[in-house]
Amino acid sequence: MRSSARSARVAPRSIWRSLLNLLGSALWTLFAVFYAIAAVRQGDFLDMGLCLFYLIVGYLMLSRRPAARAGTWWELALGWGSAIVPLAILRPVSGGWVLPAAILQGLGMAGMLAGVCSLGRSFGIAPADRGLVTRGPYRLIRHPMYASELIFDAGFVLANPSWINALALLLIAGTQVARILREERVIGGYPIYAARVRWRLIPGIW
Repeated sequence: MRSSARSARVAPRSIWRSLLNLLGSALWTLFAVFYAIAAVRQGDFLDMGLCLFYLIVGYLMLSRRPAARAGTWWELALGWGSAIVPLAILRPVSGGWVLPAAILQGLGMAGMLAGVCSLGRSFGIAPADRGLVTRGPYRLIRHPMYASELIFDAGFVLANPSWINALALLLIAGTQVARILREERVIGGYPIYAARVRWRLIPGIW
């Protein structure tokens, strides 16, 4: 009886996670289509990169391995909020530094693609233990995906300077730091990895 009750509790949770993965995959695929259309119209390499990035993320949302340990509901909300905030708040304006911004965004995009490909089936939006990844850029810093996303978003703000965009960048950075601290508590074997790879985001600083 006790085993049956436990299975009954796990089943709805499993269905909920599968539904969330499906919705997440549909959302990122929709973004990929949006940027594909933008790339065709404008011929912008950043739009092409974002299209590829979101296609990979959409695929990994369906193919990623189940979490051995997951965070709480508020950590799930934090993860999704952090992923959606840049798309919801950052707005294009005029008067920015186009060339330096394009360089920053290009570097950020390259790092994002390298990071998500290195994560593979361990990819996740919210803090969870899907296996510790130490290959690729994860040999250099502990959170190259977050570092690359911040570089990309900083490039956007440089190209589109405004108080709203600057505040949005600070909010994004704050949520990224919170996700980092929670992930390092959830993922198994992290202390050994952290002892080998010292820096989280910026070598020599943090």
